[in-house]
Amino acid sequence: MKLLLISDVHASIDALNAVWAQESDADAIMCAGDIIDWGFHPHEVIAWMKEHNVICVYGNHDLEILEHLDAGHREEKGKETNFATYTINQLTEDDIAWLRALPETQIAEFDGVTYCMRHAVDPRESENTIREYLGEYRSIPAFSELWKRFVGNNDQGVRRLLLGHSHNCYTLQAAKNEMYLNPGSVHYRLGHNAWTTGADYITVENSVPTMKHVDYPTAHLRKMLEESNFRDDVLRTARPFNRSAVD
Repeated sequence: MKLLLISDVHASIDALNAVWAQESDADAIMCAGDIIDWGFHPHEVIAWMKEHNVICVYGNHDLEILEHLDAGHREEKGKETNFATYTINQLTEDDIAWLRALPETQIAEFDGVTYCMRHAVDPRESENTIREYLGEYRSIPAFSELWKRFVGNNDQGVRRLLLGHSHNCYTLQAAKNEMYLNPGSVHYRLGHNAWTTGADYITVENSVPTMKHVDYPTAHLRKMLEESNFRDDVLRTARPFNRSAVD
């Protein structure tokens, strides 16, 4: 079978459509969180996840939107000054209920491989990536500790920890039957990778993961930014993820 792994969609329906145009023969899809926020199409992205029966977990941005919602942070529709209030105004009650139901961890098995998916080691810690966690332990064997912590056992089958959050696509072999996977971001980049473009993701066929990339146009997103009432600091932060190699 073919498994499609994505993460950090950040409300980009354009990114999802570009990936799906390449990988529509996938038998199952897993998404490692940050489904909404910092993008213009949160409702459409949630509808896409539902339509394609995507196995999802929440990310820190998904939690933050719910926190803004619960705190009553609202602005008049069409006059929003940031992505959080814009996102809230785009969501339906069904969208919100779907977000609230997202779990922190998902366990799934495909082709004899067990996947444990989370957004990060701690989804509530915005800077907590697997590389930083491993740096604290200074060794790869932390895999077994994390597996026991998240899955509740330490069976010796083929095991993969699927994480998002870093916006960097990578595979990291921990042991013969242990691997970290991060699909990267289908929307935008962070840190040293902030000026690259397009969507990163991973496909798994015959249990073999392959890192992939596809470009997609974003000129219309820049236009939406220019026509918005977003604060200057939001615009400065948002411009890099609306660049594209194919505009």
